[in-house]
Amino acid sequence: MKNSKQIISLTFCSLFFLIPTITSAQAEANKITPGTYKTIYEMLRDVPGLDVKITNDRSGGTITVRGISSLKNQKPPLFVIDGTIYSGDIGSINPQDVEDISVLKDAASTSIYGGQGAFGVILITTKKGTTPKNNVVVSNYNKSAYTYFIEHKTPLKVFGLSEEIIVEGVIKEQRDSTLVFIKKKKELLVPIKNIKKVEMIPQ
Repeated sequence: MKNSKQIISLTFCSLFFLIPTITSAQAEANKITPGTYKTIYEMLRDVPGLDVKITNDRSGGTITVRGISSLKNQKPPLFVIDGTIYSGDIGSINPQDVEDISVLKDAASTSIYGGQGAFGVILITTKKGTTPKNNVVVSNYNKSAYTYFIEHKTPLKVFGLSEEIIVEGVIKEQRDSTLVFIKKKKELLVPIKNIKKVEMIPQ
């Protein structure tokens, strides 16, 4: 799916709470076999960290992200498919087309998508015509959104506190509260405290 660029607001307040935890962020990866599922709900039911109830009505089922800070008024997570927020019928997604599933929650989901990600974010990457794989990689991210960007080599446009563009590119690594980019074969260090927002660049 192709759409406009996704804007990610990183307020100073949210960064303040993210800094102490992002250095230890890790992802738990699993693999599931797509050929064994008839619906996307059946596939997501085997994804660690999700509670999925399959129904026989038109909706097809309900999905919630386990471990969200507040269990009151729990709502469905935000779905993002191939980098674009998806507001259509989740049941229409063919599990055979899925290549990668990532679950973001708590700090990771809210730092990227703000209030929209308050109940978690499920990112789905489709095969996009590539050679089908035997397994779908599934990851759960409990900490910083920057961990997701680094592991997925996501191209970013990084804006400073005055809305100026600091750098465009892929984060090489994170050192404490500083992001490391490579520009012209040299390291460019960007303190997280100097970032107002980042923008995912569509590929």
